[in-house]
Amino acid sequence: MPRRSLVPTRLAIIGAMLGALCVATAAAAGEPKKIAIASFGPHGSLEQVISGFKSALAEKGYSEGQSVAYDYSDCQFDPSLIAQVLSKLESGKPDLMLTVTTPMTQGAVKLVRNPALPIVFAPVTDPVAAGLVPDWQHGSARFVGASNMQPMDAVLDFSRKLLGDVKSFGLLYNPGDANDVAGKSIAEAAAKAAGVGFKAVGVDAVSDIPQRVAALQGVDFIYAIPSSLLMPALPAIVANADRMKIPVVSSSPQGAQEHLVLAAVTVSWTKVGHEAGLIAARVLAGEKPADLPNYKPIAADVAVLISGKKLKQWGKPLPAALADCNCVVE
Repeated sequence: MPRRSLVPTRLAIIGAMLGALCVATAAAAGEPKKIAIASFGPHGSLEQVISGFKSALAEKGYSEGQSVAYDYSDCQFDPSLIAQVLSKLESGKPDLMLTVTTPMTQGAVKLVRNPALPIVFAPVTDPVAAGLVPDWQHGSARFVGASNMQPMDAVLDFSRKLLGDVKSFGLLYNPGDANDVAGKSIAEAAAKAAGVGFKAVGVDAVSDIPQRVAALQGVDFIYAIPSSLLMPALPAIVANADRMKIPVVSSSPQGAQEHLVLAAVTVSWTKVGHEAGLIAARVLAGEKPADLPNYKPIAADVAVLISGKKLKQWGKPLPAALADCNCVVE
């Protein structure tokens, strides 16, 4: 019996293997992942969060314009537009959504209809208290993300070094925002532990700021928490506090960088976004939000800034305790 040539068979096998490789390559180089970004509004700190988020994903191989496409929208700090923003973004059928701030994230709980759409949040001060996740070690079925919770002991320690004998401090907060209420509770607990006085005044509308700041008369400084309502109105808070000769310490670096506030004690907003991006990369790779821990800042994540211009306006020298801080912005 004549021996049959194996060449055609081998060619067929090689052809099949190459075909499978081409299919696999095509799948790997398929449509880029779609990520929707729902922000509360245009603000320097929130833009840093988004920048950090994109940077982390780029580190994990998600290059914008190639392997990932972003769809951004915000509500211009108008809560009545949250539903419109979320509906528009969800209609684009994203693979994942980033919700920036507590109001936008809480809106997504009720308004994003697709239960299979994973949502990464950043920043939400206390996602457990806000009812978004069961605990810090786990996300929920579709929510997981990064907190910007400020270690208040670090805030008080820095403020004492900068201002001297601090006997009391105050803050404004929005009673209707779980993020603000959590911040108030954290500050109150820290004040009690440190043995200093504490005064918190609720603000329901930006137009109430002058009267509410006036209610803080007598405190040694005002701490501006990362409030979705109040942080965009920081210039109004500072203007009224300056008239009362009360320094403002902010939770956002932008205030000190722009010489609006005397100082800032802040968790890096870029880092908060970066941590959220690392979480998002794991979700895109197939891990479930419920199996992932939420990011919670630690004392080592805190940075301080002092406005040199504001320091001069207040007629204060840089205290010896902060001489080597390398934190003065001129």
